[in-house]
Amino acid sequence: MSIKDIKKDYVINTAIELFLDNPIANITVKDIAKASSLGEATIYRYFSTKAELVSACALKLQAETEDMFIERKEQFSSGYEALERFYYMFLETFKKNARLYYFLSEFDAYCINNKIENQTEYADNMDKFKEYYIEKYKTGLIDKSVKKSENIEMFYYATTHAILSLCKKLSANHSVLRQDKGIDKCAEIEMLIKTVLFSLKATV
Repeated sequence: MSIKDIKKDYVINTAIELFLDNPIANITVKDIAKASSLGEATIYRYFSTKAELVSACALKLQAETEDMFIERKEQFSSGYEALERFYYMFLETFKKNARLYYFLSEFDAYCINNKIENQTEYADNMDKFKEYYIEKYKTGLIDKSVKKSENIEMFYYATTHAILSLCKKLSANHSVLRQDKGIDKCAEIEMLIKTVLFSLKATV
């Protein structure tokens, strides 16, 4: 890795730490420069705009998340077991770093508010999660550990979107409704995961 790449990665890591705890819209390039002890001009040398830097942060976090969700080494006893682990990684990630879901929520809002639509690499990388999921689902059909779905791709999107949306909501440090106060966040996420798995697991 060249010195330029090392510095660029350092800027990304510094920005990520700021974005994990603050609304992306509230953090300026000046803030990132101050936190990284670099000049603004240096940061703009690596990233032409703040939006480009934000996207780089999203891609790095996405890659780290992929390594957690997509298990390439462990041998599962069934396709269902692999999918069970996949879903529970949402909960494990929430327990270890709920700030990641906060960032994802902020990233969505930032892209919408700034009309940033060209996230081709980010979108392409998201397909890796689906491809892994469907591969394990097909294994589950062969070993008869999962139920046959009329549209497994739709099932994947519906269930992962539901769990991800809940994780994003619960990652917020404030409660809008009185009903949200005092709830066991992890238990709520796990309840949704169990509901999904119940509809996925083959009936013995």
